[in-house]
Amino acid sequence: MPDNTPLPDDDNRRRQAYLRAILANMPQGISVFDENLHLRVWNQGFVEVLNLPAERIREGAHFSELIRIPAERGEYGPGDPAEHVAQITELARKFEAHRFERTRPNGRTHLVQGEPLFIDGNLAGFITTYTDITERKAAEEKLRAHHSLLNTVIESIPSAVSLFDPGQTLALHNREFERLLDLPEHLLADKPVTMEKLFRFNASRGEYGPGDTEAIVRSLLARASRHEAHHFERTRPNGKTLDVRGVPLPDGSFVTIYTDISERRASAEREQLAQKVFTHTPAGIVVTDDAHRIVSINPAMMQMAGYETYELVGQAIFGLITLQESESVEHLREQVALRGLWSGEADVARKGGENFPAGVRISRVDDPHTGAPTHHIWIIADITERKAAEERMRHIAQHDPLTGLPNRMALAIRLAQLLPEARRYERRLAMMFLDLDRFKIINDTLGHQVGDELLREVACRLSSIVRETDFVARLGGDEFVLLLPEITSPADSALVASKIIAALATPVQVDTHELHTSPSIGISIFPDDGPDGDSLLKNADTAMYHAKAAGRNNYQFYAAEMNQAASERMDLERKLRHAIARNEFAIAYQPQFAADRSRPTGVEALLRWHHPSDGMISPARFIPVAEEMGLIVEIGEWVMQNACREMRHWLDAGLPPMRLAVNVSARQLRRRDFCESVAGALAESGLPAELLELEITESSVMEDPEEAIEILQRLRRMGVTLAVDDFGTGYSSLAYLKRFPIDHLKIDRSFVADIEHDLNDRAIAFGTIALAHSLGLNVIAEGVETEDQLELLGCNGCDEVQGYLLSKPLTSAAAFAFLHARTAA
Repeated sequence: MPDNTPLPDDDNRRRQAYLRAILANMPQGISVFDENLHLRVWNQGFVEVLNLPAERIREGAHFSELIRIPAERGEYGPGDPAEHVAQITELARKFEAHRFERTRPNGRTHLVQGEPLFIDGNLAGFITTYTDITERKAAEEKLRAHHSLLNTVIESIPSAVSLFDPGQTLALHNREFERLLDLPEHLLADKPVTMEKLFRFNASRGEYGPGDTEAIVRSLLARASRHEAHHFERTRPNGKTLDVRGVPLPDGSFVTIYTDISERRASAEREQLAQKVFTHTPAGIVVTDDAHRIVSINPAMMQMAGYETYELVGQAIFGLITLQESESVEHLREQVALRGLWSGEADVARKGGENFPAGVRISRVDDPHTGAPTHHIWIIADITERKAAEERMRHIAQHDPLTGLPNRMALAIRLAQLLPEARRYERRLAMMFLDLDRFKIINDTLGHQVGDELLREVACRLSSIVRETDFVARLGGDEFVLLLPEITSPADSALVASKIIAALATPVQVDTHELHTSPSIGISIFPDDGPDGDSLLKNADTAMYHAKAAGRNNYQFYAAEMNQAASERMDLERKLRHAIARNEFAIAYQPQFAADRSRPTGVEALLRWHHPSDGMISPARFIPVAEEMGLIVEIGEWVMQNACREMRHWLDAGLPPMRLAVNVSARQLRRRDFCESVAGALAESGLPAELLELEITESSVMEDPEEAIEILQRLRRMGVTLAVDDFGTGYSSLAYLKRFPIDHLKIDRSFVADIEHDLNDRAIAFGTIALAHSLGLNVIAEGVETEDQLELLGCNGCDEVQGYLLSKPLTSAAAFAFLHARTAA
């Protein structure tokens, strides 16, 4: 038989044929370079993948020669092709495994994988495969794009999304799932994330409410195992409310969507609350469209107006609401269009026909998208009670609570109304400033309650005299102001002033007291005496002071020269306030003698004021001012204390005891602590009480005779002697005079001055002496300046005399020397 065993060369050829067949049919390109980088094996795929010219492919071709072809085509990027060839060749010489993808200019992408080739353990070159992965890359890219789109869709969902696979492992979720459920990163990073793990985490932090964590987890897992759809709401511990919807998928997976409905729930609650407010608020609410036609009206508004809803819906709201005269519908529309709101007051019509005052606030509602106005909200409150309260407060603010008359504020308001009219129509207006004479004496003596009743009666009498167009106000205290508009001449105001004087001449009976008062009235005329209210009031006040100076109980018209007198009086008041503190007062002492000149019987303490710049100021000038200002009490106490000290000093220096006469004002006598003040002066000085004589005017004791008797009796019990000064100038009642515990009557100097020539004065003086003696009283005549006067008085029984004939008022030292010499003689 023939030997069919192939020869070795045949075997090699057969193997090479097999190899070529295999290489030709491989889907990849393949190349083998030897250890010297010469091409030894390749297939057609290698040529096609690299797009190499067939004529350039041969066995033994060098690696650098072949890669120069794509390098020159720019397939390795910009730059020098030779440098690319050198770099790639250098890498190839390292015979290191490599794998990369390269996309050629024709758009095809290849996976290039190279491995070093070893034969019998020795490096024999490297083998490289070139796989066209263009279609696979396209499929991968398409799949990647699909996944990206899916992820984008999931991430774009405003709700949280989770997908658990059939094994209850979290397969998919979006970032909102982490945020909305407050899941920490480490929890989701620790794979696998199972449903049980999430349930346990949430249960442990109280997401599902109180209870045993494991029991809660078992319950939730049991529900999940049923693989049923579910839908419920859950409020998390942080207050957020979630809408949870779960749906099973056919493959056993489970998808759940969590939606935050907190704002929707809050919005619904707000809407319900708004509806409750709309329904139950006590304020009226009306909703109108952009044309102010009524769309809706709440129950409170219906109750206020008395209408039913169907009667008002569709009607213009301005048929229900009437604006104030100062406001117009057009202006309201402009304000709402410009500012979006308006507030003010209006009258609201009731169904019965009457109106009620209301506070109104309008707010515009704009479309949130277009910004165009769609509706208006009218809030309406019945302010009837507030208006009444305001009117009460206005009345309180503008009226005197005691008399009910308008006060100073109301006077200013009324002047602001009357004066412009008077200017416009060239009319005259009279202002009368009225002050009650002796009111302070009544108030201090009988108490404020009696004084208040007197003021109320005066207010009634003033109001009954004037016309309806006239105006009566009380400024305070006992000061009243009357305004008489549209007078034809000043005589009209004089007529009213006379009526006032006559009306107040009638005594006022308060309880058991019969009160006598009179007015001092100052009158100023517009425009003659002032262009405005302040100047008219000031000038009327000035004229009133002149009425007082003229004897009270009269009226005076303002004259320009009065300002000078008023200015001087104000200056005197200012200086008088500082006189005691600045030690400007002094006491002069005028001796009193027995009528036969045989001996001095006492001295009268007389106040003197020496001002540093004005010099000596007459007591007749400053004493009445001090009385009105109330300073006379302080001044009188100063005189009494210092006079008592001085007499005590004289006695200690050897002067025989004699009487010290000190004048007491009506204000001092009315003070409740007057007796204590006298006792204090005696105790402090050490002067015996029987040496102090208090001289009081008959008018001061006749203001309230009963009280005067009580005070004088207390003084008499203390040992102090008493004298009635200026007797005959007042209106003493003999019935009271005999009850007064007095020791002396002093004949006023006005009767002594003309006693030599005036038979009437002589008769009064002699009658006073006889009256006093009949009552057991001694008589002192003051103002004796001539021998004839002294002789007439002495011959008719006058007990003591005082005057310049015997001695002028002396300083303390001179008086002591004078008296000491006379008593020694």
